[in-house]
Amino acid sequence: MKSNWTDREATGLDPLALRVYSSRLLGSESSLVLYGGGNTSVKHEMEDEAGGVVRVLSIKGSGTDLATIDVGGFSPLALDPLVRLRTRSSMADDLMVELVARALLNTVAPRPSIETLLHAFIPLDWVDHSHADAILALTNQPSGQAVVRDVFAEDVGIVPYIKPGFLLSKAAADVYDNDPSVVGLILENHGLVTFGESARESYERHIELVSRAENSIRKVWKTPPAGRQRTSRVAAGLATRLRGQLSIRNRMILRFDGASRVRQFVDRDDVDEISQKGPVTPDHILRTKQLPMVLHGSETVDIVREINNYEDQYRGYVARCGGDASSFMHDPCPRVILAPGIGMFSTGRTASEADKVGEIYRHTMDVIEAASAIDRYQALPERDLYEIEYWPLELYKLMHGPADRELAGRVAAVTGAASGIGKSVARRLAAEGAHVFVTDIDVVRAEQVAEGIRNDGGVAESMGLDVTDQKSISAAFRKMVLGTGGLDIVVSNAGRAEASAIHKLTLAAWNRSFDINATGHFLVLSEAVRWLRNQDLGGNLVLVCTKNTFDPGRDFGAYSAAKAAELQLGRVLAIENGEHNIRVNMVNPDAVFEESKLWSKKIREGRAAAHGVPIGKLENYYKDRNLLRTKITGTEVAEAVLFLASDRSAATTGAVIPVDGGVTGAFPR
Repeated sequence: MKSNWTDREATGLDPLALRVYSSRLLGSESSLVLYGGGNTSVKHEMEDEAGGVVRVLSIKGSGTDLATIDVGGFSPLALDPLVRLRTRSSMADDLMVELVARALLNTVAPRPSIETLLHAFIPLDWVDHSHADAILALTNQPSGQAVVRDVFAEDVGIVPYIKPGFLLSKAAADVYDNDPSVVGLILENHGLVTFGESARESYERHIELVSRAENSIRKVWKTPPAGRQRTSRVAAGLATRLRGQLSIRNRMILRFDGASRVRQFVDRDDVDEISQKGPVTPDHILRTKQLPMVLHGSETVDIVREINNYEDQYRGYVARCGGDASSFMHDPCPRVILAPGIGMFSTGRTASEADKVGEIYRHTMDVIEAASAIDRYQALPERDLYEIEYWPLELYKLMHGPADRELAGRVAAVTGAASGIGKSVARRLAAEGAHVFVTDIDVVRAEQVAEGIRNDGGVAESMGLDVTDQKSISAAFRKMVLGTGGLDIVVSNAGRAEASAIHKLTLAAWNRSFDINATGHFLVLSEAVRWLRNQDLGGNLVLVCTKNTFDPGRDFGAYSAAKAAELQLGRVLAIENGEHNIRVNMVNPDAVFEESKLWSKKIREGRAAAHGVPIGKLENYYKDRNLLRTKITGTEVAEAVLFLASDRSAATTGAVIPVDGGVTGAFPR
């Protein structure tokens, strides 16, 4: 590991700005800190309200990410009251939190790190703390202290494992006081602390110590390459079966990783043993749980039995450690699933959460294998892990996220979503918390829509999909399943208009209309049903049809006939899939002009001629012909789709909802 410090960027910065700069340097290294882990601080002076000067400890707020932290991510505290606490012999956690909170100088600042007192008790101005992989590989050994001494000699102090809090803070300060010449402290099964008179000194000490650890490991073990992700039909099929069972309580998102690095670990002959020794730091247990689930025999395995066995083992762990599973217990489902011959699945309530779990466990693999190459990997006893997993001070990091939206944990795919109705639907589902796949034959515009959703705080991925190409559909659905574990909502929307009197219509134009407006829906929805049935979690299919299914117009025969076939397809799908709790419903919009590729200049001219109105007044014609005299927009259609795609319509299937302002000839029948 090399230092990324540059004087050009650091010169002239005030203490807080410099603290942000060096914190981000640490946070940019995933082998040092992951997702809210680690903490940094600086001791400096501030002017108080009376114009005097007060010594301040500015420390990273709990759960704040070092990679992206800014000045607002640090909590300023009066230093002297914190330092005086060291005279105490003990202190309960709740009292520690209260006393630290009393020292806060900014009431809107984030909650200070759990390890605030550790930073306060070390006398140097700059303190950096990480959970470096290489350091953990050295400490997580039966003879961890001897291994550390062999690598660092007397350059570091060693602090035996103590749960973070007051006692660890005192112990770390005592080790430093016993030998102030040390350049860092090794916290067993926890990480590395460095300090210095300057930001650069503390940071570069950190990098130097981690580098020495890495070099010592490199002599006995070389990190395998990540390699290309392996995707397969088997992995996708297993993903849906897993998600179906894991989502019975709460909908979960699964991420699949079949990279060669992961395969090398999960395909080890001893994976059943080596993976069951516990996490590399107690901090990781909050996301990964104590142990992963190992799943052998992907196509023949009894998923229900394996998950039930895992949950029983988890309940046993809680009971052994003094917990009462009947009164309070975290979700017992696995967060990491290792499938020999296939890869790894990570789970979470969102894709982001599942990604974090996967990233943490990839680092866990490296630490386990590096430690095993030195001697033998050893995690903390399960009781120590339990104390962290059920420790309110650590749970704070995970308890203060936003409330779940209506479609949280749901996965939705929308076809023809690069424009018009599909775009509006994709945006609306994402706004309610769905993970949305924006699919379209126009991949550039699909990505623009997905990017817009992400910029608005939603979750969306774009994907090329041609509804007339069965191979394109199969590949897209497999990719979606491997990316999320399954599907909950499919909105079949892609369409194309052909304007011509029947006697003038070519066979090619007739076939084009049916290829997209009828057969395309058949291909998409039949593929969707296969995945939904395999998942066994129910699901919602929504077909975007048209008012023309009940009220066709002249010179629009190919379109009207194909869309009528689509509607009938939806009704048959509802009949066939009700027993699987797969609901199938239709919306019948009238003309939606906004951002629509369907309403090309040629189509506008044809419909204006058919209705005998000037082309410039075509939109007003459609508005004025409905009972409400209202313009139909994608927003109104999206609201109807949301109703049918959500639990709001849990008792509804086979229904047709008109979104046409009231066209009497198109009343459902």
